[in-house]
Amino acid sequence: MIDNSTTTVTASNTAIGVNIHLKDSHEIISFWCLHLAYLSYGPYAANNKQVTKLKQILQGEYPEAHNGRQDNIMALLKTPEFIKAVQNSDKNALIVCGDFNSPSHLDWTEDTKSLHGGWVVKWPATYLLQTKTNLIDSFRELYPDPRKFPGITWSTVHRFSGEEWDYTIPEPLDRIDFIMFKSPKLKVSDSFTYFGNELPNQIPNHKDNDYPSDHFSVITDFSINF
Repeated sequence: MIDNSTTTVTASNTAIGVNIHLKDSHEIISFWCLHLAYLSYGPYAANNKQVTKLKQILQGEYPEAHNGRQDNIMALLKTPEFIKAVQNSDKNALIVCGDFNSPSHLDWTEDTKSLHGGWVVKWPATYLLQTKTNLIDSFRELYPDPRKFPGITWSTVHRFSGEEWDYTIPEPLDRIDFIMFKSPKLKVSDSFTYFGNELPNQIPNHKDNDYPSDHFSVITDFSINF
């Protein structure tokens, strides 16, 4: 369905945006792939029993160095090419996806706080992106209940951490990879996670896994109405 006519409109160290021209039509999909900052992973702070204030958790999202995930999203929201893509999303379908290295504000709610160290958190990476653009989380569009359908993407091989504790420390598992969209022409028909054909072995026994990533992949099928 897609020909070789793909134009890069902008690129940075955290985002790349391309226009995909669909074969045999005049339709364009504005496709953006993100890879946000990976340091100061929020669930680590949320599950630290010495952390007593929400501000402590969120400090990792917008540190004084201005290199956090909130900073990444704020930079994206100020990017002229992205602003144009959002404004034109009624005409050209907009898809934003990638590794956010952050949970979703849709998942850390009052109903689920028992699963997240007792915290309710409006994670700014997803919250700002969705509230400022009206992008739709494709997985949550199909499965709105995070308790029934957690959609975990971290991690395929890091279920337990701590080499010096013989990998007996539970790793906070979460949904940190997303496919979001904005277009009256797109409808979600399916969305799921994928990790290969075989159950992956955990670290340190992961070298022979048939799936190479430490993240589950997210796959969303869209029906397109042009």
